[in-house]
Amino acid sequence: MKKRTKIIIAVSVLLAVGAFFIFKAKFETKAVMALPTVEAIKGHISSNITALGTVNTAQEQEVYSAIQGQVTYVAEEGQQVRKGELILKIDSEELRLEFEQALSRVKQQKLELSRLMDGSRAEELEKAKVNYQAALAAYEAALDDYLRNQELFDLGAIPEKDLLSIKRELDIKQNQLSIAELELKLLENPDENELALKQAALEEAEKNLENVKQKIDKAAVYAEFDGVVLEQNIKPGMIATPGTLLLRVGNLSDLQVEINVNEYDAALIKLGQKAAISGQGFGHRTYSGEVVKIAPSASVTQTSRGNETVVKAAVKVIDPDGQIKPGFSATVEITVDERQEALLIPLECVIEEEGRKQVVVVKDGNMAKREVEAGIENDLYVEIIKGLSEGEEVLQDPALGGDLTGDAL
Repeated sequence: MKKRTKIIIAVSVLLAVGAFFIFKAKFETKAVMALPTVEAIKGHISSNITALGTVNTAQEQEVYSAIQGQVTYVAEEGQQVRKGELILKIDSEELRLEFEQALSRVKQQKLELSRLMDGSRAEELEKAKVNYQAALAAYEAALDDYLRNQELFDLGAIPEKDLLSIKRELDIKQNQLSIAELELKLLENPDENELALKQAALEEAEKNLENVKQKIDKAAVYAEFDGVVLEQNIKPGMIATPGTLLLRVGNLSDLQVEINVNEYDAALIKLGQKAAISGQGFGHRTYSGEVVKIAPSASVTQTSRGNETVVKAAVKVIDPDGQIKPGFSATVEITVDERQEALLIPLECVIEEEGRKQVVVVKDGNMAKREVEAGIENDLYVEIIKGLSEGEEVLQDPALGGDLTGDAL
């Protein structure tokens, strides 16, 4: 009996010792030799995307020649202009002749329409009225004669052949009256189709005259806003031809960088996001910016890497000065997310295993793996939302921690 008791006790001790070592193996910590660690600290973190672009004026007036003629005045390149100031004047003899011809056609069409309605037909109309009145009087006289002879025939005073002769005369007078009435109506109410054609011809002539007037108005061009002449492609005395770009005016106090954002980053940008703008032509200054325009659709553009699908966007330059100029190339960093007082560790301190992010926590000379939840990250740091506290230390290179399987710290 005692022997059996000793065996049971021995087995129990062995089980207890085995369980201890299994527990220890599961949550084992390792003593830290001289391995570099970093401390989790609070700070600001932002996530940025970078895009290349070109500086342009957000407000721009391009002046194309609408007519052919000799330039009599043009603002000089670099000239400051005020809103409403004359910046281009073209003199066109051809346009003056075109105006005179268009005006003459309008007058002619108006005269023809007037004649059709009440001009040269006035005499014919008056004559038709006289004929109608005469035909009406003759018909009424014939009708009275017929009615009187009808009574005499009924009394047997005249033969039937006399009454039929009078009736034929009445029919003739009635037919003459119908013809006179129709002629009068035609003159009083001209043919609707002819009227419509004349009216359409007049409207077309008036439309053409208005177009010529608009061309004349475009012979003098005025600045649409306060700005600077950025480009001048013609000089006084030269002949301007329609469709040619003659001037370009821009507002240098309202600049923006037009960028192409690749399709992978496009979902991250939003109107109002802040940006930092730099470039080789800016000296050492970095300008602040704000996203002000995002294209509603993507497009394919040629880059150094070949064809890429991009979304076009524009970033306004805040407080531009004379250092930054239209046409400069620029690098734009857009802040797509940021956090103040975030708990931060270097990005290299985090490893990912089976879809879980982990760090190696170091405490009192020991270390162990711990699962964490990450937030914003950039090229250097990552925000830790859950699983780590401010002041805790983590191994700078988690690979140096070896094969750790749990967290006893």
